[in-house]
Amino acid sequence: METDVALKVLGGLGLFLLGIHHLTEGLKSFAGDSLRRALQTAVSGRFSAVVSGALFTAAIQSSTATILTVIGFVSAGLITFTQAIGVTIGATFGTTSTPWLIAVFGFRVRIADGALPLLGVGALLWLVASGRLRSLGAILAGFGLLFTGIDFLQTGMKGVTWNLEAFAGTGFFARWVLAGIGIVMTIVMQSSSAAAATTLVALDAGSLTFEQACAMVVGQSIGTAATSALAALGGGLAVRRTAIAHVTFSLVVGVLGIAFLGPLVNAAEWLGGRLGDLDGVLALAAFSSIFKLAGVMVFYPWLDRFAQFISRIAGSGGETAVSHLEPAVARTGGTIALEAAWRAILEVARGGVDAVRASLAGERAGYVPPTQAIQQIEQFLESVSLDTIDPSVAEFRLVRICHALDDLSTLQQELARIPAAVSDWQPPPGYAEGARALASWLDATKEPETAAGAAVTSPVEKAREQLIQERKAERERLLGDVALRRVPAATAASALESLRWAESALQGAQQLIESLHAARGE
Repeated sequence: METDVALKVLGGLGLFLLGIHHLTEGLKSFAGDSLRRALQTAVSGRFSAVVSGALFTAAIQSSTATILTVIGFVSAGLITFTQAIGVTIGATFGTTSTPWLIAVFGFRVRIADGALPLLGVGALLWLVASGRLRSLGAILAGFGLLFTGIDFLQTGMKGVTWNLEAFAGTGFFARWVLAGIGIVMTIVMQSSSAAAATTLVALDAGSLTFEQACAMVVGQSIGTAATSALAALGGGLAVRRTAIAHVTFSLVVGVLGIAFLGPLVNAAEWLGGRLGDLDGVLALAAFSSIFKLAGVMVFYPWLDRFAQFISRIAGSGGETAVSHLEPAVARTGGTIALEAAWRAILEVARGGVDAVRASLAGERAGYVPPTQAIQQIEQFLESVSLDTIDPSVAEFRLVRICHALDDLSTLQQELARIPAAVSDWQPPPGYAEGARALASWLDATKEPETAAGAAVTSPVEKAREQLIQERKAERERLLGDVALRRVPAATAASALESLRWAESALQGAQQLIESLHAARGE
């Protein structure tokens, strides 16, 4: 390959990668957090998970972004592992939208002539506008860069022959070598879309045969699992399981794709012929869709068993809401990160509230301050980028979460000075009433999805008001008894200290509960 040809190919590839980046980021920013919320809401069963994964990937033109988002979902405990697998394999099929986009608009309609004006308008909007208009500029600039890059790739590859037969040979073994080339292309380019675009251009230029291009597409599909493999490094149990599931799915479907390459190639060529495809680019896009759809259909009936299998080989462990606060969740950002933080605070808060309940009920309250857990929550919130938070939706929740975290710290200070039980003194009924109210809240918040509402927080407030009145009355009685020598001064002092603490601790628990309720994000 001559130097000028190599420079055009590298430059075209660079423009394409830059275009895909701006297009993806622009689409995500334009949709805001609503797209992630829609994905979470739509995922209710196996079929909806697969369809949602495909549509989400087609909408943002990035299976990597979809997989990282679903890793954030499952890490935060927002969807089940089986649903996460459904979204992941759906995302694999969703990537077929890119080859169709390139094949239709890059080769059949050929909008490259209008790409530069599109790039100019998009860049101008991206530089001078703000909000969604700026995101629209990124989308337009992304399209412009993408198709300008394809134009350079087409120009550079004209007349270039890759002569892969000399390297890979022919026959069944050659398919595996070509698939290996496809894997390397995706890993090096960090984009299956760029690898597919390069393959389409090479096929259009006559540098590849159709079967060679199909084998490379299979390898490129396997290469997308590299992102999940990297995410699994140092990740928690939920991240490992999702990543292993994606890698396993990609490998198995890839092996089946190479094993049955002949029939898949014939089906794609037949469909390409029906579309009037002379150069094979539409047929290659069709092959990508047929191959990946076949993979989804093979795995779909066995999703539950596949999830159980991955759970066994990935190991088990007791995961907590705090342990879910991983970098993958923070990178997901938006409502997902805030929901994970809220669940972690709720988990830690329940321990503090239960300690107040136990003390009011006269039980031994052995409370160990979760200092490390609180620090982990604070660090997680600091790592969440504000750019991922929609002010109109999540800003209030973020503020209330910070209030809840501060209220939790205040309650911890109260729990650090729990007074000893007072002998020869009977606490007023407000103690038991407060303990019952807190116990009701604890029962209602065992599952985050059914966390306490106003009907449960109201009894806590009533119990505190009752305790305030009882403390005043009991203070009058105790001081009178001390004056008349009916009660030792030390006993009265201890009882008054217990009353003050009970009122203050119940108030702290009430504030924490109200902050958590306000931060639910509903």
